[in-house]
Amino acid sequence: MKSVVQWSYESNYSAEDAEEDILNTIRYTIGEKILLVGNIGTLGKRLRMMGVHVTILEDSAYHDICYSLVHNENCSVVKGCLELLPFSDQFFDKVIVLSQFNYTNNQNKALKEIHRVLNQDGEVILQDPNLEKFKIKLKCIKHRLFGERIKYYSPKEIVKKLEHSNFKGVLENLNSDKYIYIGRKIIKD
Repeated sequence: MKSVVQWSYESNYSAEDAEEDILNTIRYTIGEKILLVGNIGTLGKRLRMMGVHVTILEDSAYHDICYSLVHNENCSVVKGCLELLPFSDQFFDKVIVLSQFNYTNNQNKALKEIHRVLNQDGEVILQDPNLEKFKIKLKCIKHRLFGERIKYYSPKEIVKKLEHSNFKGVLENLNSDKYIYIGRKIIKD
């Protein structure tokens, strides 16, 4: 499995800020099952302290799994990728993807998998760099010039892509370096 290269933006927006944004934005209840993917920091641990069942999806090298285990005790860590989720249908209440969606090789397949593993009222939460911000757009161009083969989506493109994949949602934090999309799974008859 190909390892995903992560890079960070040199900005005032830290991993702790990202966690706070997610915790302040999402609604969760005790006993919910949440799948965390991407640069999660200590978010799993913090959600577990609130009574949520957390599974972390790791698709990188073994030393990264140790990081997830060390910083997110009492969470399950499962090796896999967004394009082929190793879970049964309608298993999770929420899927949270932090700074990872743009790095996914096949976003359409990943969205189909997320839709499959979410329960009927399930939510997807995506947080990624906000290409509406000029300095973020420049950094993305710089990384493309250095050979990254990543498809970066603007917040508006994300909304269209998710609507096409049977999610309906809203964008938050559009004035920040990172946007948050919160969408609910739509069941078509």
